[in-house]
Amino acid sequence: MEIADHSHAREENTNIHITREGHWFTGDKKIVNFRVVSHFKQSLFRDAKGIYVYQTFRQFAEKGYITVKGPLLHVFRIDRNEIMLDSLDTLPTASAKIYQNTEDEALYLYYERLDCYASIPAAVAPALGELLSEDNGVVYFNGKPVASTAITAWSGSAE
Repeated sequence: MEIADHSHAREENTNIHITREGHWFTGDKKIVNFRVVSHFKQSLFRDAKGIYVYQTFRQFAEKGYITVKGPLLHVFRIDRNEIMLDSLDTLPTASAKIYQNTEDEALYLYYERLDCYASIPAAVAPALGELLSEDNGVVYFNGKPVASTAITAWSGSAE
């Protein structure tokens, strides 16, 4: 995958943060407009300073760094070949890494491009279930063991 060069963009620290429940806020106000959140999710990138939303307007470009305190993205669709996130990013199912968080026992997808975790909502549970198996108490996703770990850093965890 080609890495975007946004080094020319003005850098800003935003007051945008994602809660432990995966909700997007600006300051203490929840961002409720689905289209705004969707636009932000489709504009996410990472560099050495963290995850940022990249925006352009005419000749101006800006990187707005965000704080991630929970799952940044959500799995939108999953099948034997491909996983689609709600950012519209896709990754091959064969290389996907699924973890069970010991805090809530939920399953999360590790998304390498942004070095973050994505939640797996109930809506995709039936499709996920087709790729899960169990043998002697060990759960497998697509033939690979599901690691059980305490997710303490939702972004920049250097997995």
